[in-house]
Amino acid sequence: MTRELLSRSFFNRPPDDVARDLIGTMMLVCSRDEAVTVRIVESEAYGGDDDPASHAFRGRTPRNSTMFGPAGCLYVYRSYGVHWCMNVVTQGSDVASAVLLRAAELVSGELLIPSTANSSRLLRGPGNLTNALNVTGDDNGRDCCGSDARITFDLVHEPLVGAVLSSPRVGISRGRERLSRYYLEGSPAVSKVPRVRNSME
Repeated sequence: MTRELLSRSFFNRPPDDVARDLIGTMMLVCSRDEAVTVRIVESEAYGGDDDPASHAFRGRTPRNSTMFGPAGCLYVYRSYGVHWCMNVVTQGSDVASAVLLRAAELVSGELLIPSTANSSRLLRGPGNLTNALNVTGDDNGRDCCGSDARITFDLVHEPLVGAVLSSPRVGISRGRERLSRYYLEGSPAVSKVPRVRNSME
């Protein structure tokens, strides 16, 4: 398997482009002497003042300031005071947008915290993903574009098994018409498979 570390230029693009292209990439999470590799199989794109479902829709706040750049850094926030959600910032500085990582499959290593998903290899849902990888608010703002970073992303140079599909985003009340959720067809880790599916091929 040939892999290539994703550079900042990969993330310095519109969020929908990044969200789609992250499907099938490998995320490496290092903690002390342990390393875990997962394959991203579900993501959602969120824009800025053009996206009513985005945290940045009404402008910069202390909570969402990480969304304004630079690209390739993590934006981690607590959802409803219950679990952490992990996003990767996209586009250049001062342009607020990010991609929410919703689900992944365990490829190698042992989970840093036991998964609460239905299977130890299926990290289904953003809360299960961060819990199993021990990603917390301490990772907010962390840069993912250096080879020595705690969390990095690799492009895999081999065909995906299954098509990349799109659908409306999950669990939002505004901006539901946008087909900004992307997922790998056939992956058992995908959190919700819609009735109507749209192929990105």
